[in-house]
Amino acid sequence: MNIRELLKRDHGIDVRISAGTGRREAPYVIERCNAEEAALTQVQLLRGIGRGLGELWRIIEWTPYGVGKATEIIRIEAVRFTRTEVETMTRGVYFDTNAVFGAPRALHPLLSWRGPAGSPSLPYELGWLHFDKAIDNVSAEGPFDQTILYSGAGAKVSVYFYARPSNGGKVIRNAELERAARAVFNPNLEDPWPITEVGPFAMKFFLSGEEMTAVGVAVYGLYFVKVRLTCFDDPKMRQLMSATLNALAAYVQR
Repeated sequence: MNIRELLKRDHGIDVRISAGTGRREAPYVIERCNAEEAALTQVQLLRGIGRGLGELWRIIEWTPYGVGKATEIIRIEAVRFTRTEVETMTRGVYFDTNAVFGAPRALHPLLSWRGPAGSPSLPYELGWLHFDKAIDNVSAEGPFDQTILYSGAGAKVSVYFYARPSNGGKVIRNAELERAARAVFNPNLEDPWPITEVGPFAMKFFLSGEEMTAVGVAVYGLYFVKVRLTCFDDPKMRQLMSATLNALAAYVQR
């Protein structure tokens, strides 16, 4: 069974890969398609491999490669949590894009969500987490309200874009954070930290046993941007999720 069949069977991921193992001497061969379809295949392939290995991962380099049949290489950093240690590694995955119309690497970072005019776009890769889907929360006649879902091994993030009152600035942002915090708070949650600023976001962090929950709110034009993060609590995971929240803040600030 080849990688395409394995990913389809185990994770429901369909990739345009006809052959190869991802090594330099046998790169994954991408079928004839355009650059955007090829780039999506490449990141979905990495996503499926990461799921199979139980890893969190992020792209650190996506460049041309001109040895043998390989035309592109994606280098990733991966983190795997075991019962006794945290394993960190880097590796390269090689691709043959000779049948592709265009250069997939030129689309990195690949965008996964585009909101209404004047709102930021969001990438497929948000720090150490990866795009799952977007959900429209209202009918066509209602105000804009969408949820964008990301996940990775042991962590998930929901990003909400929805209409806000026309005035208030930080005052309404902090009031909206209080409302969001009340919605997630329960007697099992500890509230050990004050409100923290992460770029444009006001954030609250909660603990419950071995799990951490964070909620944050930012104001972007006529919209609130709310984020909710849940992950198991570990010093390394806090570092990775901090990078994820900072990545989100950077896109919102753009």
